[in-house]
Amino acid sequence: MDGLCIKVVTTDDVEKVYSLRPRIIVDFEQKYNKGLAKLIGDEQKLEHIYFLAWLALKHNGNVVKPFGGDFLDTLKEVSLVVDPNSESTETA
Repeated sequence: MDGLCIKVVTTDDVEKVYSLRPRIIVDFEQKYNKGLAKLIGDEQKLEHIYFLAWLALKHNGNVVKPFGGDFLDTLKEVSLVVDPNSESTETA
């Protein structure tokens, strides 16, 4: 998951990219009881991407509404992106 980020564009046209740090990943995996790689690969749903955005915003000091319709109404676009400047720490 090295270099994996989430880009969030809100309805007020603020665009930010957040790194998916360990705390965000663990919170995500605990909610869905599966690994991040499995859920964003084989079993991806838009809900997963939006929940990652919610976690990223929350853990980066933003005030966010509880996850649900009101929060989703604040989003314009959300996507997973890879930071081209990151160095992989994965081993073969």
